[in-house]
This record gives sequence, C-alpha cells and structure tokens, in this order.
Amino acid sequence: MPSVPPALEEILGMAQARRDRAAARAADGERRRAAASGSVLPSADQLLRGHPPLGSDIRTDIREFVGSVPDGSVDRQAAASLRALSDAARRAAPGGGVDGAAVLAALRACRIAPPSDPDGTLRLRLAIYAALLGDAEAALAVAGEAALLAYVQDWHLEGDGTELVWQAAAWAAFGSSRLGPLRRLPWPISEMASTRDRIDAFADEFRLKVSRHLPELE
Repeated sequence: MPSVPPALEEILGMAQARRDRAAARAADGERRRAAASGSVLPSADQLLRGHPPLGSDIRTDIREFVGSVPDGSVDRQAAASLRALSDAARRAAPGGGVDGAAVLAALRACRIAPPSDPDGTLRLRLAIYAALLGDAEAALAVAGEAALLAYVQDWHLEGDGTELVWQAAAWAAFGSSRLGPLRRLPWPISEMASTRDRIDAFADEFRLKVSRHLPELE
C-alpha cells in the first residue's frame, strides 16, 4: 500500500485540527450559554477564559460556589471566610453599590491557606471575583494567571487558543487603567456598565487589531 505523501499528510492533519477546534468552539459556546442562563456553575478556568458568572450575576455565582465546596475540604478559618463571603453576597443588592463594596471587603478578608487549596483553584476564583468587582491588584493577578495558562495550554484542543491571550491583555489594561497608567493616554478609557463588559470590550479590541495584521505577522 503506497504511503501518504508528507504534504498530503500535513493537509490531513490540519484538517483534523480544524475540526477539533470547531468542535471545541461549539462546546465552549454551549458552556458559556449554560453559565449565563444559570444552569451550570462555571469553573475557575472558565471564568478565567471570560465565561460569564452563573446567571450573569456574581452574587449568585459566589453563593453557589461556596455551597459547592465540600464540608471538611478546607480548614476552619477558610470555611469561616467562605461563609462570610456567601453571607455578604446574599445581602448584596442588585447592581452592587455599597453592598458590592461589602462583598469585595469579604473577598479581601478571605483566608485560604495552601493546604486547603493545594492547586490554587479556590484562590484563583476569589481573585477573579475581586477583579470583577473592580479591584485593580486582583485584575493584574488575574492577567498574570491568564497569560501563564495561555503559555502552557494545549492550543490544539482549544476552540480559540488565543482567548486567554486576549483576556490576559484585557485584564492587564484594566488593572493599569485603574491604578493609573505611568504615561498619559491619548484618550480616556470609557466606563461601562460592568467590569465584565469592560474586559470583553478590551479583549475584542485586541483581537480585532491583531487579526487585521495577521498577514504581516506570518
């Protein structure tokens, strides 16, 4: 049986890779819709990739997340911190405001020791919550986590392997704009209804600008 020419083999591999990415994109879209509708609690990694919080409401996401932490899986201090966070989220009014500040204060007061969170997932999720509530330092931490995950992820298995790159750039831009950039920008950064909207707008702008120059980069 004749062997497949290397050029054709490469084409066939690229075709399979395209099919894999298309399937991953479709699955990712389904997960995003499930989170937005309130039917599935997104994971910390999915929040890092820009998925909406449960029901598109951070208060609901926090309460469901805290309720999902198994009893006895964290130490007493961590459990008390998480209960206080859930209570703050339960009391928070729609739209945040003063109660949103109370949730952010509860997040900053959370004490999760590494033995209670050996893979860092709990602390990552709390950092994402704080960043979504406008905490600039948390936003920069989230930017770094997104960049590192983009560096080590298997892009072949991602629907859009660049999504984490755009999220990292967006969170970095947001955090720096909140802390005050070292150099004056040529125009002000517009405010939006929510931090999630602002991050999505930043990410879309980075994606659009890079895509316009892809032929020059190849």
